[in-house]
Amino acid sequence: MLCRIEKLVHGGNGLARTVEGKRVFVEDALPGELVKVSLFEEKQGWATATVDELIEANEHRRLPACPYYGVCGGCDFQYAEDGYQALLNEQIVLDNLVRLGGVDLQSCTVEPVVTGQAWNYRNRVRFHVDLYAKQVGFLARKSNTLVPIDSCPVLVDALQALLTEPEPLFAAARRLMFANKGGKGRYIEVPVFASDDGLSVLDQEVMTTVGGKRFFLSSEVFFQSNRFLVSALAEYVASKALGSVVMDLYSGVGTFSAFLEQAGRKVIAVEKQKLCLSFAKRNVPFCSYYAEAVEIWAKGRKEQVDTVVVDPPRTGLDATVPSLIASWKVKRIIYVSCYSVTLARDLQRFAAEGYTATSVRVFHLYPQTFHQEVVVVLDRMEKQA
Repeated sequence: MLCRIEKLVHGGNGLARTVEGKRVFVEDALPGELVKVSLFEEKQGWATATVDELIEANEHRRLPACPYYGVCGGCDFQYAEDGYQALLNEQIVLDNLVRLGGVDLQSCTVEPVVTGQAWNYRNRVRFHVDLYAKQVGFLARKSNTLVPIDSCPVLVDALQALLTEPEPLFAAARRLMFANKGGKGRYIEVPVFASDDGLSVLDQEVMTTVGGKRFFLSSEVFFQSNRFLVSALAEYVASKALGSVVMDLYSGVGTFSAFLEQAGRKVIAVEKQKLCLSFAKRNVPFCSYYAEAVEIWAKGRKEQVDTVVVDPPRTGLDATVPSLIASWKVKRIIYVSCYSVTLARDLQRFAAEGYTATSVRVFHLYPQTFHQEVVVVLDRMEKQA
């Protein structure tokens, strides 16, 4: 069957339509391409397909640079030029925000997508280790099978070195196994972070610098993995904050809190995870910290919060959080998201509480993949009499 690709949708599949109007989601295709496909799953209103033959290629298509591409499940977008990847990921985000979130782009400023170095950028990773076969790698695409690798072009050099000299990973995997923390199955996941002063494997503490600010952490806590763009993301978020009292929800080790600091401003950091909280108190000692549920804080609050920064996990905000934040009558909400589907859902909830998206900016933090990071600024709109 011949298909003309209209656009890319969430997850990176190309959208095409049959003559009957059925939607067909095509893997590894780019907008405008004419492809011959085979269907591998078909439902009443849609189908999924793989490309058998590329008849007319997009001008921005290229050959994937990594020899493991298509086998390793780590990168899924190497077949497009770097700059084009960023634009397509932005289009996917905006499409989700419009269709699922009800965002009106005519009344919302879409700021230019932020890009950086496309290779050798990732300084945080979870290696999969097979102690029995003495192998290190990543899981295969759409599989739980290990792909042993000896190089990965998106990793920084210090992490690349572990692929050729993996003994520290084997030692860490044995430690996890003996502590019954190796997870299920044959492979053990070993987190590693490459910092300014060395490697953090498991709980080893290191220090890294972002935008001139120092952060203590270990590989066991979350920290953005693009060594080139973390400062740009944090500085952008801080530039959008208003007022003298700012709350940093899901503050982690204090990345955004550190950049929110300014004379005369109080920053309230909310984080329940004990390890993150212990690092945050060292990284950003000037903050006021709260480690309980924010609902409890709200009952006894004595001050007006002007801006709330939220950076939740992929699952987004709990259903009650948007209305809780709205009840404080904050002027501005800055929503940082790694998953535009749950972001769009939460924007609908904020809209019901009187908050409108006024600006959107995508950060291309994960080149060679369809993962995106996006910041949406929401402002409280006063009801008209």
